[in-house]
Amino acid sequence: MYSYNCAIVQLQVKIMIIAIAAIKGGVGKTTLTFCIAATLAQMGKKVLCVDLDHQGDLSAALGVEKDASSPNIGQVLFAPKREQSDLFAQAIIKVSGGVDLITPGINLGAYQSEIEKGLASESRLKDALDQFNVTYKTYDYILLDTPKGEGLFTKNALVASDSVIVPVQTEYFSLKNIPELLNLVSEIADRANPNLVVSMIVPNRMKSTSLHKSIYEQLTEWDVRSYLSHQEAPAWVAPPIRDLTVYAELSAQGQSLYTYSGSKAEHRAPFIEIAEHLELSKTSEIKCEVETVG
Repeated sequence: MYSYNCAIVQLQVKIMIIAIAAIKGGVGKTTLTFCIAATLAQMGKKVLCVDLDHQGDLSAALGVEKDASSPNIGQVLFAPKREQSDLFAQAIIKVSGGVDLITPGINLGAYQSEIEKGLASESRLKDALDQFNVTYKTYDYILLDTPKGEGLFTKNALVASDSVIVPVQTEYFSLKNIPELLNLVSEIADRANPNLVVSMIVPNRMKSTSLHKSIYEQLTEWDVRSYLSHQEAPAWVAPPIRDLTVYAELSAQGQSLYTYSGSKAEHRAPFIEIAEHLELSKTSEIKCEVETVG
């Protein structure tokens, strides 16, 4: 006779590194990063954001200038590998809302040109994060806000990350651009980061029109694994983020969902669900032990 002793074993991942990436601009990528970071911090998690876009929109949303970090992320990635961990730590600045940040600096494009001339140009961020996380063990989440397109810093983010969150504006042309990003993820997984997965699709800037509803329905039925043969689980489709003025006001005011007076519970709800899903994805598996009785 056999009895089954099943227990939930908690497998806490100490640090989750997530790239928020999109080929097309204007899909709300930075606002999404900003709001997820604020929500995780509100839940008591230690969060670091890295602004990899030369425009510095994430830095501005968090209320700081894009050259506030010293060194900036360009200098960290350009530095010799043996120095990157300490420089990365020095670059971190505290911002309001319990979120930490590394800004891009004012000359990130110049550093890109120099980094591309050197060796291992697409793994510089991974090198820095690997050393930093071993030495400092500071954060629960590191969110990488990437520039649009397939450039060097987007590739660095994908090589360094555990997973990718893809914001998709619920419009036809945004939907058409997803395969391009998934093909890049597939190539990165094949050649540089075999564990990289697209964990989440976030329908963003959704309006109450039949077209937007149709695009959303297509997203819920779509399986990223048709492009990502290495990925076992499907991507989770998050609740849609509505196209509301309040989200633009957050960035303009440099305030979070939890400090801005115009923010209401319904504005925070989809981000809370996203943050809770991230927490669940870090956790458990069922371990069943078979015991012989008699």
